[in-house]
Amino acid sequence: MLIRSLVESDIDQILAFKLGYHETPWSKKQLVGVLQASLRGTCLVNVGIDDKTRVAIAYIVVSYVLDQADVQNIVVDESFRGLGWGRKMLQATTNELGSKGVTELFLEVRPSNQAAVNLYQSMGFEYKQKRQDYYLGVAGMREDAWVFSLKHR
Repeated sequence: MLIRSLVESDIDQILAFKLGYHETPWSKKQLVGVLQASLRGTCLVNVGIDDKTRVAIAYIVVSYVLDQADVQNIVVDESFRGLGWGRKMLQATTNELGSKGVTELFLEVRPSNQAAVNLYQSMGFEYKQKRQDYYLGVAGMREDAWVFSLKHR
């Protein structure tokens, strides 16, 4: 697996990702925006490339200011889930953020996304708070967000 910075040609591949039922895909406009933010140095956007197909199959978007960062999105194409891609993307990005002086990383997750919650906890992220009715859910229902943080060692 290769992990590298997002380039414009990755965007159409990301837009073709297969996603889970509750996941909302980012638009082309949003992805172009984070690419531009990464070029300005306010955002870190990494892409995971499959060794066999040379196609993007995962990405992570993290905004950062001074010593704090916030994961905006982390997505693995549904066809490649359960293979450790999320962990590898998060580890590589956390290491890169550390070299930029980031000492604490935050993220939000749906409590119903148990695979993600388990991943974050296994990597040392600690639960900080609940954001009531943060996510739009099924049939107009809302779902809380759990906020986690990781202090860079």
